[in-house]
Amino acid sequence: MTAIDIIRNFAYQYRKPFQVETIAELTGIEIKVIRRAIRTLHASNEIKYISRQEKLYVSSKRYQSQVGFQQKGNWYYSTQVAEEILNLLDTKSYRSIREIANAYGKSRQLIFVYLEAMASVGMIGINSNGYFIITREGILKLGTFIQPGILGKMRQESGWIPNTRTK
Repeated sequence: MTAIDIIRNFAYQYRKPFQVETIAELTGIEIKVIRRAIRTLHASNEIKYISRQEKLYVSSKRYQSQVGFQQKGNWYYSTQVAEEILNLLDTKSYRSIREIANAYGKSRQLIFVYLEAMASVGMIGINSNGYFIITREGILKLGTFIQPGILGKMRQESGWIPNTRTK
């Protein structure tokens, strides 16, 4: 394992903001090598600054922005998950929540809650082909207002009837 691999693993697993000195103390790697590795990891967006004055870093993957307005139970909406669902809707026309959940690899409840939140702020719509993206601009408003039953209303207005199961 190379020094940069050790430093990358440290950054991903260390739960607090860290400095070069912290890595040196805990890994035993020279500070000069760590600084070089930090520049590489920062350039590839694997770590980011949280304080330039104190030179504090955190893993870019650990601290994702979440929006929580307590409109729907205890749900906190992750902008990353919303982006991933929007990217999925961009690739193909999906006609059911079940299809989206299978493609995304998460539960139907998660997909439903996110689609309902995105529809409530005008990010997605439904037409005869299925779900489509209206805009990506309202992602930070996700969860500020949830209109219960909006997906059913949108399906009804579009004239689209979801596939019904037959026994």
